Amino acid sequence: MANGRPSVVSRQYNTPLPTVEMNFLYSSMLVLLGVSLGYASLIAHSRVAEGEEAKRGQFPYQVALTLKRQTVCGGVMVHERFFLTAAHCFFKGETPVPVEELNVFYGSEKLFFGGKYNRVKTVHFHEEYDHGFKYDLALVEVKRKFEFSFTAKPVAFGVETFGESQPATVSGYGRATVEGNMVFRLKYAELTSLSDAECREATGDNYYEGVFCMDTTAGAGLCMGDYGGPAVANQTLVGVGSYTVGGNCGEGQPDVFVDVGHFSSWVQSKLEPETEE
Repeated sequence: MANGRPSVVSRQYNTPLPTVEMNFLYSSMLVLLGVSLGYASLIAHSRVAEGEEAKRGQFPYQVALTLKRQTVCGGVMVHERFFLTAAHCFFKGETPVPVEELNVFYGSEKLFFGGKYNRVKTVHFHEEYDHGFKYDLALVEVKRKFEFSFTAKPVAFGVETFGESQPATVSGYGRATVEGNMVFRLKYAELTSLSDAECREATGDNYYEGVFCMDTTAGAGLCMGDYGGPAVANQTLVGVGSYTVGGNCGEGQPDVFVDVGHFSSWVQSKLEPETEE
């Protein structure tokens, strides 16, 4: 792990925004390097493997997107009405998952216990997202304001791209192994970013400007249920978990994150017009 901490420029929002219509115009199946990540397998595969158990209030920005008391994806609160997550979390194969079936759990390190629930109102997908590896980012509005407290508050998000050989903390309620049982306690781990060249080599044709890779060779990393969750450095959101190279967690392959700083203008374009009123 690198010892230095990156200097991250950030921005934080706390004011409400109005409704924006949700638009599901996507139809192809998300595939992770030949491994299908349809909705069923998403439920079966997301966690911070080999991580430490979080303490109460340690990650107040953490969100879990759930369906029928199963963890679908993670998320990260960036506003009193919005959280960021991965775009692929809202699709089951070629079919959009009805948002009315999804719950948003937050405010506790214990899944389904001691926290609060919300519901999805609208989803903004990045306009270039097409079910592949690229632009796997969504800004989600909830039906009610998040109730802020010691255990629930937004994190500032980065407005500069994340550098190489830098540490960041990832967190999630995902499974400990691909075939493992659900994890009901929030876990976290510190990972270190790879160089751009290493990330390009690992992701091949799926590389694009706007992602960074994290080293998982020490054992800790994302798994099913963790994707869509945060990577945070200096109390600033730097990444949103997208996928693991090869599609299987726990094998030492890099975790790939959407670089929030790279897409900060896109996020701000959805937030600033309303917060400035």
